[in-house]
Amino acid sequence: MPIQTFKTFVKDRLGLHFGPDADGRLRSILAGRMAATAAGSTDDYLTSVAADPVELGRLTSLLTVNETYFYREPAHLKLLVDRLVPARLAQAEQGNPIRILSLGCSTGEEPYSIAIALRERYGDLAERLFRITAGDVDDAALERARTALYGPFAFRTLPVELRDRWFSAIDGRHRRIDAAIRRQVDFISWNLLAPAYPTALQGQDVIFFRNVSIYFDPATRKAVMARLRDLLKPQGHLIVGTSETLANDFGLMRLLALDGVFLFEKMPVEPSPRRTPRGLDARSATAVQTRPSARAPRAEAAGSASTDRRDPSVENPAEQGRYEQALASARSERFEEALRHLAPLCDREDAAVEHLALQSHLLLERGDTAGAEAAAQRALTRDPWSSDALLLLGRCARLRGDTQGAISALRRVVYDKPDCWRAHYQLAETYRQQGETGPAEREYRIVLRQLRNETLALQGTGALPSLLSVKDLRFLCETRLARLADAAA
Repeated sequence: MPIQTFKTFVKDRLGLHFGPDADGRLRSILAGRMAATAAGSTDDYLTSVAADPVELGRLTSLLTVNETYFYREPAHLKLLVDRLVPARLAQAEQGNPIRILSLGCSTGEEPYSIAIALRERYGDLAERLFRITAGDVDDAALERARTALYGPFAFRTLPVELRDRWFSAIDGRHRRIDAAIRRQVDFISWNLLAPAYPTALQGQDVIFFRNVSIYFDPATRKAVMARLRDLLKPQGHLIVGTSETLANDFGLMRLLALDGVFLFEKMPVEPSPRRTPRGLDARSATAVQTRPSARAPRAEAAGSASTDRRDPSVENPAEQGRYEQALASARSERFEEALRHLAPLCDREDAAVEHLALQSHLLLERGDTAGAEAAAQRALTRDPWSSDALLLLGRCARLRGDTQGAISALRRVVYDKPDCWRAHYQLAETYRQQGETGPAEREYRIVLRQLRNETLALQGTGALPSLLSVKDLRFLCETRLARLADAAA
């Protein structure tokens, strides 16, 4: 069966990009639809589906994963109601609602979550203050969204009090969302690769584009991001999934870190002077400079004119030998001995990032959280994107009870290195301890996926000693997931 012809059609018509690992699943889907439509060949089927919107919708439903739930990535909703909406309301002309667009809305959990969060904050005024539009290419999913009937899986991360307040029980398993929430959301059929976007949707204040771009190749992602940017009002914001940030940073919009959440803002990449929407605190809306290594080889990465990030131990074999002695002692859990080896290296004003990160790790193992944090901060002055230093800061923040600080540091690692399983594991543990089951489950699954290839997993451990083997870590993640599932049952 000529699967490549089918894949080309799917990419051209829907923008969905599938690698070779999906060929078996795609062959099964194609064979099933050909049988259902009595198509004599692949070409016959593709000709018929191109002219039949209903069949195209059925095919789309099979190709996309409609796995979603209420209050997914709640940090985005908190950012919306606490920071973005107040800033937009302060600028809005009287009588003009704040416009929010949810793309790839699937069966409606995302836009309804937005409506609930806004209703919780603004009460009955929400119907007048906000206009929410939600779009998806899957018409069957949209019909389910309009029906607004949901089973237990959809509520797995929604606080019980919100579920009971905004949903009515229909039977033993299903609940329907309140009519007031349904009225706030307009659902439309929307193909992101359509020749033209609806002109009526120009002028959006905030766009949610989460967990959609994972289906697109880089060229398609960039083209879609440019078109979504054009739908935004000046200084409007676009929010993507936590793990999608780096893949969508094409320099088309300014990347911000606000309250530990990455998002894009419609404005010139290098504006002068820096402008912040009235109502947003400029001190906490931090412009993120893309890590140089994401765009060019590390040798070309430049900090300030006075900062030399070269590892001095490379030029001094004696210092390299001392560092390796410290590392060997650390791996044998002889922490005091390792710190003595490191002391002369870390006392230098131009101490290497690797030396400072190891010192931070050792101090943390010894119970000196403040000292560990200070060493990690020193490392970050040398390299603001040091994954080891950021991981250590995340651990320090968790020990201090600063959950948001931990999440912020760990998300910086995931932004720069989406395949860093160490960061995903720490995020999973942080979310689990905070009682955020959905995000915790997602991060544990990412870790398990990244640990499938043990050789690659070991390459991603970094220089710092690890107390767990890859096998033990897999077992721990599987155990955590099983217990979370039991607790939710």
